[in-house]
Amino acid sequence: MGNRLDRRRFLQGSAAAAAGAAIAGTLPAHAAMADPGGRGPGRGPADLIIRNGKVLLLDRHFRTAEAIAIRDGVVVAAGRDKDMRRFTGRGTQTLDAGGGTVLPGINDSHLHLGGFGLDYPPFTIDVDTATIEELVAAVRTAAEDAAPGAWIRGQGWNDNRLPRPPRRTDLDPVSGDHPVVLRDFSAHAVAVNSVVLRMAGITRDTVPPTGGVIEKDADGEPTGVLRETARDLIGRHVPPFTDEEVSDALDRAIDLLHSLGITSVTDPGIGLGRLALYERKARSGALGLRVNALLSAGTTLDELRDMLDAYEPLRGVDPRILRVAGVKVFGDGVPTAAQTAWLHEPYLDGSNGRLMMEGDTSAEQVANLHELIRTAHDAGLQIGTHATGDATIDAVVAGYLAAMRRNRRRRDLRHYVIHGDLTPRETLRKMARNDIGVNMNATIKYLLGRTLDPVLGPERTDYQWPYRSALDLGVRVSSASDASVTFPSWLQGVQSAVLREGRFGGVAGEAERITVKEALVTYTRTPAWQDHAERWKGTLEPGNAADVCVVDADLLGAAPHDLVDLPIAATVQGGRVVYDGKADARTKKIVNAGMSAGKQAHGAACLQAGRCCCRLAEI
Repeated sequence: MGNRLDRRRFLQGSAAAAAGAAIAGTLPAHAAMADPGGRGPGRGPADLIIRNGKVLLLDRHFRTAEAIAIRDGVVVAAGRDKDMRRFTGRGTQTLDAGGGTVLPGINDSHLHLGGFGLDYPPFTIDVDTATIEELVAAVRTAAEDAAPGAWIRGQGWNDNRLPRPPRRTDLDPVSGDHPVVLRDFSAHAVAVNSVVLRMAGITRDTVPPTGGVIEKDADGEPTGVLRETARDLIGRHVPPFTDEEVSDALDRAIDLLHSLGITSVTDPGIGLGRLALYERKARSGALGLRVNALLSAGTTLDELRDMLDAYEPLRGVDPRILRVAGVKVFGDGVPTAAQTAWLHEPYLDGSNGRLMMEGDTSAEQVANLHELIRTAHDAGLQIGTHATGDATIDAVVAGYLAAMRRNRRRRDLRHYVIHGDLTPRETLRKMARNDIGVNMNATIKYLLGRTLDPVLGPERTDYQWPYRSALDLGVRVSSASDASVTFPSWLQGVQSAVLREGRFGGVAGEAERITVKEALVTYTRTPAWQDHAERWKGTLEPGNAADVCVVDADLLGAAPHDLVDLPIAATVQGGRVVYDGKADARTKKIVNAGMSAGKQAHGAACLQAGRCCCRLAEI
């Protein structure tokens, strides 16, 4: 790979674009495919030509090429290397892909951008550990280094991995007077020490809000673990990050995402304050990523109406850079060890989750959910609803269909289910018939693997995130990282969707495997549809935005277990190179840590099996 990276450079002039030989399966030899919108041949030279690559247009016919020409931020042609001669001029830059794969910029269609950059040092410590002792040691070190009384924030603990959640009795001996709040990997639970419990006035008699859980010990005292809406009890006591810290973290997050080949994201469930920051950056040209936003709808009709009353539509901002698509509704929790997702059949221990809506009964909660959906639909807003349990998903889809039938003037809003872990097959059929999409999470599937067998049982664990079933039934499936729940490696996601292999070994759901090509579509073309942007992004067809990811390898020819570690050689956003294969030390450290986990897990699984577990007959 080293020689390829050495060759990958920018060259001034037209000579470099003339080289190259035909590759089987490329576009027809008679001409380059040019933009029909008038920006094609004869309208001036290209600004940038990416050549000597295996170009995946990722259009519906899955056509390939050797090179693309870019002008004014748009792809103007795709074809063979020699076809690009007509687009070269004195000022044309050329990027040699070195035989690597060129594909549309990745669209991570569910990524918490505003908080992602804050989830790394110096803002937050990593507590994704294998033991409680290791977690406690990390908190001890942070407390020793912190200023007196400073808050200690951490994220990443995983009670599917740990023997139990961290408790105040673990944290108190090492935290002193420091308030400690540690968010779990799913962002559906926090663990706090006694300092925070006292601040919030949480005692054995505190009643949790609807949908919330205050875990208690054998004596009835709070353990310090707060799940779902119970997290709100401490929210106002945790000091917010400053505007400067948030802005700096956002810039760092965007740089990191560019180094991963990501050019578009959907940031789900943001507040108006965060939107204002994005708007300021977009106006100044400092928002270096395409952001599609869903505003937080809250969990009550009053909260939704208050938000809509306060919201002022964006003006003077390019909607291809920043766009408010609609709202995010929170349906239920998660079907992990927390057991807060609402299921038709209870968890193996007989417990069950519930909807996050107000209501004394399930029927009342469903009615309130449907009213929330109807109000957002009538306002012309796209709705993405967090729904993981099969009972919740059925309730959400029923709410969408009722709103769509009641108000047919609001056409093509493209409501979708967020996560959709356990979507029943019959519900998938309804979604396909009514063009309701689903946003799945192959990287979380990798993180969880078979760890949910004791929670859901093997059959539901295998079925969780039914990619194959959904695609076969005609559902539009997008893939996303849900970062910071998982590291935003789309390569890890593709690998997971293809192999269904877990981080800690084992395969969960061979029947739901999909191909590499299908997985790539879920990270490019289908998210563009979700964004109402399929006419201008998501493929490298001429006329579309020149958002490009260059992988320094043959992506389709790589062994499945090697996918996660393939290097990103370059990222182009709107025709401008935003990543050239080089990253600062901090970004490189984060990326290396995130990408290496896949190879480590693969090695452990193979060692256990005594052979490679990943070779498939056909991909």
